[in-house]
Amino acid sequence: MAWFRCFIRGENFPGQMIGESGPVGFYVTRFVEATDSGEVETAALRVLRAEPQLAPPQGYTPSGRARVFFEAVEELAAGPVPRVQPGFAWHTMEIADAGPATAPDLLPPTSDP
Repeated sequence: MAWFRCFIRGENFPGQMIGESGPVGFYVTRFVEATDSGEVETAALRVLRAEPQLAPPQGYTPSGRARVFFEAVEELAAGPVPRVQPGFAWHTMEIADAGPATAPDLLPPTSDP
């Protein structure tokens, strides 16, 4: 098994910042152990699902808009891995950022008839 560093971006998660409720985004680095590079994202998603900071608020109905993107994944050379995972860097999502138009490269290509 090898260790990997994953730089992850999250968008449109339910949250509250500065007393205002609404969609929030985050950046976070997670270190995960995996048998190969094909298993890394699955292992990182398992770690994120266990994060109390990402638990939905009481009574929240999922909108299907929350997404995570792996900005970078790199295998680490032998050496120590942090025992404590780094914290989240949170930001508010602008109204324009909340819709699917924020990531056109993630949408399937369309063909005009």
